[in-house]
Amino acid sequence: KMTVGTISVVYVSALEGSFANGVQALPGDQVVFSRIRIRIFGATPGGTYTVTHPYGVEVLTADGFGTVNFTQDSPRIPVGLGGPALAFGTALSVGRVGPFLRAVAPVPPPGLIGNPAANQTVTGSPCGTNILRVEGPGFPVGGQQTDQFKPLVGRRHPICGDGFLDAGEQCDDGNVLDGDCCSSTCQLEPNGIPCQDGDACTTGDTCSAGTCIGGPPPNCDDGNQCTADSCDHALGCQNLAQPNDTPCDDGQPVICSLPYTCQEGLCTAGGGDMDGDQVCNDDDNCPSVANTNQADLDGDGVGNACDPVDATIALGEARIQHSSEPAQPNDGRIILKGTFQMGPSEGPFSDAAGISVRVQDGLGLDYTVSWSPGRCADSGTRIRCRSGRGWLRGTFWQLPSGPGQYGFYISLSQVDLHGMLQGPVTVDIRHGDSIDRVGTLDACAPSTPAAMVRCRAPVPHPIS
Repeated sequence: KMTVGTISVVYVSALEGSFANGVQALPGDQVVFSRIRIRIFGATPGGTYTVTHPYGVEVLTADGFGTVNFTQDSPRIPVGLGGPALAFGTALSVGRVGPFLRAVAPVPPPGLIGNPAANQTVTGSPCGTNILRVEGPGFPVGGQQTDQFKPLVGRRHPICGDGFLDAGEQCDDGNVLDGDCCSSTCQLEPNGIPCQDGDACTTGDTCSAGTCIGGPPPNCDDGNQCTADSCDHALGCQNLAQPNDTPCDDGQPVICSLPYTCQEGLCTAGGGDMDGDQVCNDDDNCPSVANTNQADLDGDGVGNACDPVDATIALGEARIQHSSEPAQPNDGRIILKGTFQMGPSEGPFSDAAGISVRVQDGLGLDYTVSWSPGRCADSGTRIRCRSGRGWLRGTFWQLPSGPGQYGFYISLSQVDLHGMLQGPVTVDIRHGDSIDRVGTLDACAPSTPAAMVRCRAPVPHPIS
């Protein structure tokens, strides 16, 4: 109720039960319905009044006596017409009362939704207007409102899992699930049983007096100094990458003159280590080819493993003849003669890592023969290599002209060679720690494409 001067307002929202005939209680005439009723007395005749209430807004006009009488009921279905299921089981969705209001303060007695002995504030308005406000003639500008409702009566049916603690329930957490410290029958579960407190930053959660108590925090340390370790209460452990170039030290034996820094969440030696040989790219003389020892025979800053020319050979003669006819495709031949010098730090020439010889000419010939250690015989002063049923032969020997001086003679027969040939001819002898000894002859005859090309050093060669 609300009174302003000589104007009084009565607001009713209710769930009511009655009998359809309205005169005599007869079996089968029972009905239930919801009702909204607004009555204003002492209003200005013909005045327009706006009434805001928990279930909506009404714009009403006073009659000639200054009275507003508004009633809205949901449809009434007698039990005798549709049976109890239809009369009492059908939702009152056509009506506007619902969900039902509940008292906030003072707190209602157990089992009730309101306190019939006192005015009370309420909650539950589907419109978010837990008040009664009237605007119109005779009311202050902006209207008059109240948040006090009386009496609010109603009893909750005791239902386990509705979130209200009813008689016979030790707990009611709003569900009928086991394992959350309040059982499916709304009884406290034993202390110490596992549960989930909903916090991803606790572990070993257990029940205690109906409450899930979080255990110790998880260990979010991933052991990577290039991630920032934290715990998100919803997502759990988070290991986000530190900003690139953050200083770090992963303790790995990568050799580098630059400091370690974080790169995309990983502690990386300065410039990275592309080939994984534990020498960082910035210092590696072969950054894309693994060469842990960083050997560089010719000292040009490019390691033997990726340097196409580590040392030279004095190529004395090169003779190449392609296959003579289609019927005899494998009768091509290559003859190579020359010398090379082994440096003091290299030691004697050896077949321990195998030996390969690559031959190229000016028209695209690119032929390689390789001998594994098992295909070579070392007498101490001479190494003889054989393969291809003896057709592919290479001989390397020490020369008497001085220490480290070697001669070579390579004869490759029954080789499948096609196409015209033309100088210059380049020979690459690879051995040892990926050492490439390379020499080229430009003086070749004929000077035009031919079936055979022969190249000689301008100065007579000791092995010619």
